Amino acid sequence: MKIGYARVSTTDQNLDRQIEALKKAGAEKIFEEKMSGNSMTDREELQKALSFLREKDVLMVESLDRLGRNYDDIVQMVQQLDRKEIGLIVLNLPILNHDLGDSNLQKLIRNMIVQLLSWTTQNEREEIKRKQRQGIEIAKKKGHYKGRPVKYAADAKNPRDRMTYNVIVNKLKKGEPIKKIAEETDVTRDTVYRIKRELAFLQDLF
Repeated sequence: MKIGYARVSTTDQNLDRQIEALKKAGAEKIFEEKMSGNSMTDREELQKALSFLREKDVLMVESLDRLGRNYDDIVQMVQQLDRKEIGLIVLNLPILNHDLGDSNLQKLIRNMIVQLLSWTTQNEREEIKRKQRQGIEIAKKKGHYKGRPVKYAADAKNPRDRMTYNVIVNKLKKGEPIKKIAEETDVTRDTVYRIKRELAFLQDLF
């Protein structure tokens, strides 16, 4: 049985796009989550999905970051699925979804790919934060930075705002339209444009 799991980080965000994609891919039942959760155990719907899944079932998600907020969470989740003999389909990573005919080989390759991608994603986030901090320091020295706090930033105090910021950054890197990003993350277009300008500024500096 194919079980879908859809998650957004705030109650204001919309799950429709993920749900539509999961249904189109063949999900027979979908668990929906509207919270970030500090850990996997805090995500009630994810825990329900894991309890519902049986050996040889398949868990489906739109992207790896739906499974966890960092490298360790994602790798731990994939290993947990492997122990329970549960398959994994990640819609935006078709390379993980091919049946190689050898379950042990498939697990090995899947774990290698997941660890590499998770590590890369987490390091990209850390690099963005590092460059942003350095960019702010340079801007302060030049007198261009007034220190006005913004809601969505890499160092925002609210974890949900930080996650929304990271989602926007990833979507901008993929070249998604500003309007689409604003609608899917439930922020204003001005916010997306502001983040886009900041990223361009950091690229110019480095």
